Amino acid sequence: MDFLQQLNELSCEASEQRHAEQELAAEALMEKFQQECLLAARKGETESRCVSDDLFFLNNKGNFSNGWERKPKFQDEFVTLLQNKLRATFGPDSQVSVALHGPTEALGMRWGILLAATWPEATHRAVPHYSSHALRSNLSSQCPVCLCGAEVVALTPCGHVLCVSCSTNFHRGTTCPVCREPVAGRQNLFS
Repeated sequence: MDFLQQLNELSCEASEQRHAEQELAAEALMEKFQQECLLAARKGETESRCVSDDLFFLNNKGNFSNGWERKPKFQDEFVTLLQNKLRATFGPDSQVSVALHGPTEALGMRWGILLAATWPEATHRAVPHYSSHALRSNLSSQCPVCLCGAEVVALTPCGHVLCVSCSTNFHRGTTCPVCREPVAGRQNLFS
């Protein structure tokens, strides 16, 4: 194996190791941030900002191989990874951001990470209150023609329900007494 191949192989191994370490750290941050977002959602809020660690890169010194946490390229890759994870987690209708903060010129690195997300307000599905809604079926109501309570025949295609004796007056070609749709037939119910 020539020298250039060795360099390439070692670089690939280091890159794979760096990505694996970034992935582990990102998963831990995402889990913490998701918990923060769930707490915010329980309060009816639609956004959350979380300074995951004011000193993330300083506190993780030694947790990343080769001192990568101090290198701007590593930090930028980490931000991109977190940004992609936030987008995948919160979906296209949400706004997400990842920012590094802390002095950059004095130490040549940034210290902390700020995660933020804003998600759409929930569309509330109306939960019907039984007392405020009429029954959807007219099987338990009176026949609309004679007002008796013995309904057992539905007219087709409209589906209006009549009692047996009234339904005999509405054959094919007549119109429904309720909606005036042409009657195509009758369907006995519960017979």
